[in-house]
Amino acid sequence: MPVRKWSIAAAVVLAAALVFLFVVTARPPRDQWRITKVFIPKGSTFPEIEKTLAGKGALLYPLAFRILTIGTMTGTKLQHGEYALPTPPSALELWRKLVSGDVAKYQVTIFDGSTLYDIAKTLGTLELADPGNFLAAATSPDVAGKMGTPGPTLEGYLFPDTYLFVKEMSPEEIIGIMVRRFHKKFTPEMERMAEKDGFTPHQIVTIASIIEKETGMEAEKHLISAVIRKRLSLGMPLQMDPTVIYGLKKFDGNLTRKDLRTLHPYNTYQNPGLPPGPISNPGHSSLQAAVKPADTDYLYFVSRNDGSHQFSRDLREHNQAVAVYQKGGDPDMARSDGPVGKSNSGEEASTPPPRP
Repeated sequence: MPVRKWSIAAAVVLAAALVFLFVVTARPPRDQWRITKVFIPKGSTFPEIEKTLAGKGALLYPLAFRILTIGTMTGTKLQHGEYALPTPPSALELWRKLVSGDVAKYQVTIFDGSTLYDIAKTLGTLELADPGNFLAAATSPDVAGKMGTPGPTLEGYLFPDTYLFVKEMSPEEIIGIMVRRFHKKFTPEMERMAEKDGFTPHQIVTIASIIEKETGMEAEKHLISAVIRKRLSLGMPLQMDPTVIYGLKKFDGNLTRKDLRTLHPYNTYQNPGLPPGPISNPGHSSLQAAVKPADTDYLYFVSRNDGSHQFSRDLREHNQAVAVYQKGGDPDMARSDGPVGKSNSGEEASTPPPRP
């Protein structure tokens, strides 16, 4: 071929390459951009993905995206999911996102003491999981068994932390991430400490969950742990209001004498020992407090109405504290976690019987 024809052919190829480079890097007009996210359903084929992107107006030149994908033989490598598009993307940027699976990530914070129901609500609000489906998985003995947790549900084992989740994760996938985080935080050393004191890991998690619901003050957690252990050792009922609340089908924020008399497995006024399982998902500090209680002989505590508690060693001290901090309230319903002359159930209190 003469040199002139080679030059013309090279010029044509170069021009075509420049045109292709232009169209694959061209962006939709910024002032008209209204799309922030595009969702590619699971199982979508390449033509369906292209149609979705073009239909949303995310592609200025759909043909360029098609040529790029077919030319690189990556049509089967485009990944499903939700993609964040805060600024107008080029066809090249969209292709890179879909090939790498650079899906939108949601930062989700699960607070210490959250219950399964709280977590389900949070995930539902962010549209990351259907609350009903999540609860069905989180309360399934089969799922709990797969996760290697001892209880019939996952309550207590979904570690409170900040996570990055993506759309279309299954409830089991979300649960698996949270349970693995729990196992990293509840160390073999903590498990050995529990067993040394005669407690199973499940019992320790249950104690930690009660501690979590009783106080938000770090300085008090080891003290409340000591109260729980002391009462268990003496055979005293724990009489912890949060356990009663957890077992109620409905709770309007006002714990009544009727509630305290209502029989259910989590009522520690009516049942001896620990409830059958955790009543919340405890954070790391509550787990630590559960395995390492304070060295004290406190048996009672009463709210000071400022988030803190007054601790007492005997019933006389406790009744005095109740008189001070619950003044003006209903003495039969004083928030005290333990007998208050009359207990929270209104029955006459007595000194705790020794364990047989």
